[in-house]
Amino acid sequence: MIDDDKTIELINNLKDIPAMPNIIVRVLKLMHSESAGAPELAAVIKCDQALCTKMLSIINSAYYGFGRQITSINMAISLLGLQKTKNIVVTVAMSPLLSFKGAKSLWEHSLLTAVGCEYLAEKYNLMNPDDAFVMGFMHDIGKLVLNLIDAEHYQSFLSSDLPPDVRIEDERAKFDTDHSSTGSFLAVRWQLPDIVKDAIRYHHFPLKAKEFHGPTIVNIVNNLVQENFTEDLYDAELAKMINLLVEDIMSDRDEIIRKGNLLIKELS
Repeated sequence: MIDDDKTIELINNLKDIPAMPNIIVRVLKLMHSESAGAPELAAVIKCDQALCTKMLSIINSAYYGFGRQITSINMAISLLGLQKTKNIVVTVAMSPLLSFKGAKSLWEHSLLTAVGCEYLAEKYNLMNPDDAFVMGFMHDIGKLVLNLIDAEHYQSFLSSDLPPDVRIEDERAKFDTDHSSTGSFLAVRWQLPDIVKDAIRYHHFPLKAKEFHGPTIVNIVNNLVQENFTEDLYDAELAKMINLLVEDIMSDRDEIIRKGNLLIKELS
């Protein structure tokens, strides 16, 4: 059991708490405005040339598979819709934070988890796939905080081959907290939606959440995309609780890895 007071003390003692990238703040604020639509979103995105370039690269990639060349942000938003456009903005803008100290593996894992959550949510009609994508992409943001606390030691946690649920116990032994707890407090500071906060906090122990479907999806995909994945990492009983087809585990994993690597290639 994590002492939340200890987590708060650790976070409050840090001088450089990561701030949410400004472009994400602006886009999320716009998305919550009843009067805002595609033209307003396009105007914000066009202010960031690097983001525009990357967005057009992604939408013209095999990941989305449109049959024609997309040459403008307005056209991209029209084809993708507001929610998927927002997800691309979040993904591109967060990439530098998730690649701290050259830890590209965390960024790649976050992308694979996002793609996997989106894929399962859509295939099995579990929840809004766009929400699932953000939950998966943000689930490990607490690792940013632990790296700030002790970067030298935390690099070994990031490169560990231990199963995720074992690694989190090692974090607790070392830091008196873990990335799920630090991530949930960072999510509060960033004013992320409640479903995303819960996915961050409970993705290792989803049945502790009041609404466990989101954290369960993240938990399952978090294990599925591990490089050293074996079927004993797959909690079949947990999967059945949200009506996943356990017999499709390996084909689902193959498709998630395939789609995830397409997105990683475009963003690299």
